[in-house]
Amino acid sequence: MSSLNKSTVLAILMLSSLYHNYGVAFVVKTAALTSFRNCKITKSATCSPRYTLLQMSTAEGSSDRPSNRAPTLPQGEFRPKQSLGQNYLSDMNYIMKIVDSLADDSPDGSRVVEVGPGAGALTEQLARRYPEMTAVEIDQRSVELLKERLPGTRVVHSDCLQVNWPAFAALKGGRLSVIGNLPYHITSQILFTLADSHQFIRQAAVTMQWEVAERVCARPGSKDYGILSVVFQLYSKPKILFKIPPTVFYPQPKVASALLMVDFASKQAPKGVRRATLRKVLNTSFQQRRKMLRQSLKPLLKEIGGGFTLPEEWATKRPQQLTPEEFVELTKLLYGEEEDKIAEKAWRNAGHGV
Repeated sequence: MSSLNKSTVLAILMLSSLYHNYGVAFVVKTAALTSFRNCKITKSATCSPRYTLLQMSTAEGSSDRPSNRAPTLPQGEFRPKQSLGQNYLSDMNYIMKIVDSLADDSPDGSRVVEVGPGAGALTEQLARRYPEMTAVEIDQRSVELLKERLPGTRVVHSDCLQVNWPAFAALKGGRLSVIGNLPYHITSQILFTLADSHQFIRQAAVTMQWEVAERVCARPGSKDYGILSVVFQLYSKPKILFKIPPTVFYPQPKVASALLMVDFASKQAPKGVRRATLRKVLNTSFQQRRKMLRQSLKPLLKEIGGGFTLPEEWATKRPQQLTPEEFVELTKLLYGEEEDKIAEKAWRNAGHGV
């Protein structure tokens, strides 16, 4: 010890403190993550960091602590796919808060559907409560992992944007309960896909970017108010349950997230309006959101023809001033009452979008 200088002693003490408080993974995190990219993952792999399906951060007060430990995936090099927007939850406190947000009373959870289970952080806990649940995953690596780790859980290899929700609900005998950590790059498209099948979905507890959740819940007159706000406030009762910090994901996103509860069952869908027609009115209106409706709706007025003009009480309003219900009234004013087509996919574009 006498040969060690003060700087070395201080460094050892600091490392000892870090080890005591955060464990080896924190101390060697940088080196481990650097070497991990070149490591082949097998059942007997000893490379660090090792993060299995059941190894979550459970230490008291760990919810906001950085967690850059990667899930163990099937054999082959592990790297979360940026193309799939993969950010895995790695904090048990938040995992349980998300699981607790869902209340489903179907037999053994047979109507519970998790979208994008990834490495199974939520799935493992959900399956304990809802043994008959279904997980829908597009990544073949994750499908193999989940089938190996949770053999009693039904895992479907599919794109969640292509799920036939009406047929799924019919198969399960009732409206579904959807839960999941949504990929950021297609969050809006997944939400619109659920809105297209709102009659077949009871509720959805989904994690997304904080700013998207704010847009869904935005009130008329606010800068965030737009098509997402109108659609989800017409067909559901959306509510932000809590904020989720970037530090509880691997890899860490650059923005905060939110758990959004979308309650479809408590909202009666508007009658006398076709969703495809309502979408046309919304898209045209919000393309020029700062202009009065007499200006922004000119393309539709020309399409309708017959010299139709907007009444003055509508013509001088701007789209962000209208409530969701007023957009329904406006659509009926322009096109008359129409019967909605249940099987029609009105909200989601053919492509995945953003």
